Amino acid sequence: MLVNLEDVRKIAVGSLFLGGGGGGDIYEGLTTAKRALELGKVQIVPLSEIKNKEGVVLTISGVGSPASETAYYSEDVYERILSLIQSQDKRKIIGFIPCEMGGSSSFEPFIPAARLNIPVINTACDGRAHPFGIMGSLGLEKSKNNITIQAGAGGKKETNTYIEALLTGSVEATSDLIRNVAAKAGGAVAVARNPVEPSRIEEAGATGAYDLAYKLGEAYLNGKTVEDKITAACSIVGGTIICRGKVEDYILSTENALDNGSFTVRRGNEEYRFYFFNEYMAAERNGVRLYTFPDLITTIDLETGKILTTAQIKNECNIAVVAAPKDQMLLGKGLLYRDVYERVENILGIEMCKYVDDILID
Repeated sequence: MLVNLEDVRKIAVGSLFLGGGGGGDIYEGLTTAKRALELGKVQIVPLSEIKNKEGVVLTISGVGSPASETAYYSEDVYERILSLIQSQDKRKIIGFIPCEMGGSSSFEPFIPAARLNIPVINTACDGRAHPFGIMGSLGLEKSKNNITIQAGAGGKKETNTYIEALLTGSVEATSDLIRNVAAKAGGAVAVARNPVEPSRIEEAGATGAYDLAYKLGEAYLNGKTVEDKITAACSIVGGTIICRGKVEDYILSTENALDNGSFTVRRGNEEYRFYFFNEYMAAERNGVRLYTFPDLITTIDLETGKILTTAQIKNECNIAVVAAPKDQMLLGKGLLYRDVYERVENILGIEMCKYVDDILID
């Protein structure tokens, strides 16, 4: 697919839905994609097109806090982080993929793709958004040779927050350190990471991620009313409306460039509680768990039809909360390991593993 602005619009809306409360701001994503199309052509190609080529695929992502008001990186940083990667890995770059699907994260590969005339592959490390970089690392942390490369840059030179980093080490260590770099840069950095051969993408990635986002966005945009939009989206991902109502008790805190918090929606005698860690992690009704990440939980403003990230939720917002089961998602291999869910449990103080035990690998 040679991407045009109408394609961008559909992919953006579908990706925002798949962001599950995270995945970045759609307006940033649209700005990035439009700028990429000004710089050159962006092609999204099937994995089969590069499957037998020699070279590596790079993951291009943004890392940081969606709620940060000081997060910033310019388009120039993409060339810088690619240069840093290639100072350590001389293999030819034959494709880019995003770490996840989200309102902005889906478009992170677009500018380097346009500038270098290198295709974006119709695959992502994860077909929905997730909080930890390690979740979008194709399960590389479990490989025998757990050594990778990550390069990140962001911030503003005029405010002395610009920082760049080249990291070599384990996936776990470099992922944690790049998150620290994002915090030091004001909240976010652009990152190039994990050069791998196409066979690894085929084995561990979420193939067809852009196709799903496009189809989902097209369905949502074709809806004439907010209810039509929700119904159309649910039909694509097997979703259902958990509840409708006004937000209460919204709490958000940001630590190390990650947002975490919760809020409540009350309907009569029923109390719905939603927990997030950038993305929605859990939904409960009267204390009983209904959905748990990587189930998809998405919030929609019932008055405007706008799909809301967790950072955009406010008390008194009138929302619909939609959920879709994880078996309808295109999950990358990085979401299958127990230890990353244990980290979320420790931070949010809620149980995760027992609800997703059917997919976990120790």
